[in-house]
Amino acid sequence: MKYVWFFRIILSGFLFVIISTSCVKEGPIGLPGKDGIDGKDGKDGQDGKDGKDGVFVQIPPIPPLETQARVQVAFDDYEVAFKFTWKSQQKKMPAGFASEGQNYPGQFHDILKHNGTKFDRLPSGERLEEDRITFMIDKYESEIPFFGKAGCAVSCHAEMTSHHLLSDNILDHWHWRGGRSGPMGYAEDAAVNNVGRIRDNLGTPPTKFIRSGGDRLREDQAALAGSAHPVLSDGLPRFVFNKGKLLPGNYVVPSYFLTNSGNQIITDPYTGIPAVKDVSKNRSLMVVYQDPWFDNENKVNALDLAYLVWAATSEVGHLPAHLQDTGTPDFTVWKNFWASQSGISPDDSAAALAKLDDVHAEWVASDKNAMVTRSVGFIYSSDQHDISSTRSYDTARNEWSVVLTRRLTTGSNRDADLSDLENGTPYTIAFAMHDEGGGEITHNRALPVTISTDDDVADLLAKKVNYLGGVNWREIPAYDTYWVDQSHTANFNYEFLTGSQHPGSGSLATMNCVDCHNNENSLLTSGLLN
Repeated sequence: MKYVWFFRIILSGFLFVIISTSCVKEGPIGLPGKDGIDGKDGKDGQDGKDGKDGVFVQIPPIPPLETQARVQVAFDDYEVAFKFTWKSQQKKMPAGFASEGQNYPGQFHDILKHNGTKFDRLPSGERLEEDRITFMIDKYESEIPFFGKAGCAVSCHAEMTSHHLLSDNILDHWHWRGGRSGPMGYAEDAAVNNVGRIRDNLGTPPTKFIRSGGDRLREDQAALAGSAHPVLSDGLPRFVFNKGKLLPGNYVVPSYFLTNSGNQIITDPYTGIPAVKDVSKNRSLMVVYQDPWFDNENKVNALDLAYLVWAATSEVGHLPAHLQDTGTPDFTVWKNFWASQSGISPDDSAAALAKLDDVHAEWVASDKNAMVTRSVGFIYSSDQHDISSTRSYDTARNEWSVVLTRRLTTGSNRDADLSDLENGTPYTIAFAMHDEGGGEITHNRALPVTISTDDDVADLLAKKVNYLGGVNWREIPAYDTYWVDQSHTANFNYEFLTGSQHPGSGSLATMNCVDCHNNENSLLTSGLLN
């Protein structure tokens, strides 16, 4: 048999298919046949049939990405996985700093640094952002008007200042964040309705460490305040890294604060963060809670200074209001969790005080320039945690590779039911890359892509495999594309596409963008962004 590998490239609106077959050795010539049986005219012995060709199957390596983005889709009986590979661009923001013009994976987001009074966000215009990949998905024959043809543009209004649908439908939205969800192995499961962008249902969160209503997949932390210890009076962050904790892969957390690949504390975000190109370890996101029955890979890497202050001093005024009553179940859950994580029991005030002193001393030793990130993560069973993720980064090629995996059907009304993939039902995905350097600062989008197992309707063939956990992505069809040129950004919204200024508005229900926009009228960029 032959092994066939193929991929599709969209170039200036045209679809090209490249087919490569395996190497095939020719077998030996067969021996002559025996004489035929007497008495049957015309059946004298015939030459023997040639031996069958020998088969040598060689899986060719997937070729390098020569466009800006690639997407692949594989599924088994239970789950579906989307693999995105894309070029990370030279960073343009924040302008005027050492990070400008550099290529690096955006795995840090929203840094907190001491401003002379307390830990706070960097000033607006000086903030480093994460890289992101995001997509919306629904059936091609969607009830959402024009989604199959125009993709995410149907949810964009007023030149992208507002995002909502003009119908009562809900559009599934997968959102991988390089700094706020990816480091802990998840993507945000969200949606868009007729009001705006919404998160999936929260369920019943097991903790109330930050929010009285329960902690979500990610939350923002703030600086501590008070006078019972210098970590309070100097306004240190509530959560720091749990220095010395051993994590999977024999990774020992090297510091209470952000570190580079050499385990040195980063004091200048614009030179230190671009140098961290290894994404195999979580150096950026503090994971402050994890349900081990839901996710059994140990990922909690944080330390709650608020717990240590309470254990050292019995003070509660620095805690959120809903945790200041020490007799509540919420307080008990919080207390027991951090006693276990810190290794310091609530009645060991001396050990708690020593740990607080060590954290404060390490910050002072950095000339008070050590940093943490603002976002912290929570891991537990909820609709918000439906999408797991893996990540890698090719430094030589400045390429992210991210795989997003979810059950084919989740039972949530905010998630697209993808169980009909196997039946050949076509789905539309509209995906975009958010990067600090990719034109318009962060947002580059692809034209809508139809995925299906039916080659007659698919832009991209989705392939069923026996088990997603063992998928060989070299065997999965790939769709390679360029991003939409930034000059079209202002028109990539519902009002323009359906309005009189758009010559193709009357054909939007029956024609794809590339039916009109090809050759010199292509909507796509003509090459790599840098």
